[in-house]
Amino acid sequence: MSFLGGGVNILFYDRLKVGQLIPISTHKYELITNLSRLGHNVVLLNSDYPKKVGEIICSNPPSLDKGIRSKLLSLGIIRRFMGELGILWSFGRDVSLFLSAFIFIIGKKRNLDVIYRRHSLFNSDYLLARLFRLPLVKEVNGIESALARITGFTDSFSLWIIDRIERFNMPRADKIIVVASKLKETLQHDYGVPEDKIVVIPNGANIELFKPMNTDQARRQVNLAQAGHLVVFVGDLVAWQGVDYLIKSVPYVVKECPEARFLIVGDGMLRQELVELAGQVGVSDKIIFTGMVPYQEVPLYINAGDVCVLPKKPVLCSPLKLYEYMACAKPVVATRIPGLEILEEHGAGLLFNPTDSQELADAVITLLKNGELRRELGKNGRKYIVENQSWASVAKRVADVVEGLICSRRSRCEQ
Repeated sequence: MSFLGGGVNILFYDRLKVGQLIPISTHKYELITNLSRLGHNVVLLNSDYPKKVGEIICSNPPSLDKGIRSKLLSLGIIRRFMGELGILWSFGRDVSLFLSAFIFIIGKKRNLDVIYRRHSLFNSDYLLARLFRLPLVKEVNGIESALARITGFTDSFSLWIIDRIERFNMPRADKIIVVASKLKETLQHDYGVPEDKIVVIPNGANIELFKPMNTDQARRQVNLAQAGHLVVFVGDLVAWQGVDYLIKSVPYVVKECPEARFLIVGDGMLRQELVELAGQVGVSDKIIFTGMVPYQEVPLYINAGDVCVLPKKPVLCSPLKLYEYMACAKPVVATRIPGLEILEEHGAGLLFNPTDSQELADAVITLLKNGELRRELGKNGRKYIVENQSWASVAKRVADVVEGLICSRRSRCEQ
């Protein structure tokens, strides 16, 4: 669809800061960049956002590794009300965003066509949309209550609050973009969202940045030239990523492939716990924790590997790392959960049952021992991403949803 009269003026209801940003920010950066390339004017609530790839660091801000987090959680009052404190923090953040957006619209007198927001617990974007009579598009990458449950820091009362808020807020957007078909089913059946409000658009990859390169060259650039087989994980070190399953699988893998090493690229709340778990399992010498790395260097670490892993816990998702692994033509071993079935559908990887570290290890071993299979799966994955899931194609589908909503809204107003 081409939008009559030029590009759309989109208020991207969020802030982006240069420097140490989480992969969620990478997603926002890529979507904003590609919407802009299509001729749309995307406005954020701050001007200090990444203007180029080199300004993004693909990981969490430094985790509280030096015992601070452990000391806080050891205080009974803090642990007891961790869920409630998280809710208050989310509420305060939304109030801040709302005030910034309100002042921005009033002060700048900007002509906006639509508000776009990635799903959050509170829904101040809906209030802003009603105040200024703007259509609202919400992007849902996951269910907040499900993620909160997995962290283990949320008690039953705060979980109930999160669930109630989310069920009230979810249906209120004019259009909802979900990243997996299973999420669409969940929103329809459990949250009462009408089917015609929901559009499935999975995440994407920057196919110019994430592309195949010579493995030996990549290893030299990340100082791993002497490594044997490398198994790579990239992402935040948080509960739902399932990195603990990966660490528990290491003894099984090295028993069959003694030269194998594991590269964990990223940072997060659980880093120290995962380092300690590696010690308890007796595989500290088999695992390299890189910490944060710049976004533009992530493809080097992926290309340094022989196999990439996605040991996600059972949550509804469309993880960026999946598409970035595939864009680099690497075979993927991932959890058998909704959203990751494309690996089998397109012959790009192997799936294992959730929580089964032995099955995870068996899949990794199969690939490490079969170079031809690795190359075939990697080639299939790259082909699928280039043809279907580049950020350019994702942005085009998002733009079609936005333009269609605006045209529909205008048509109703003119009748």
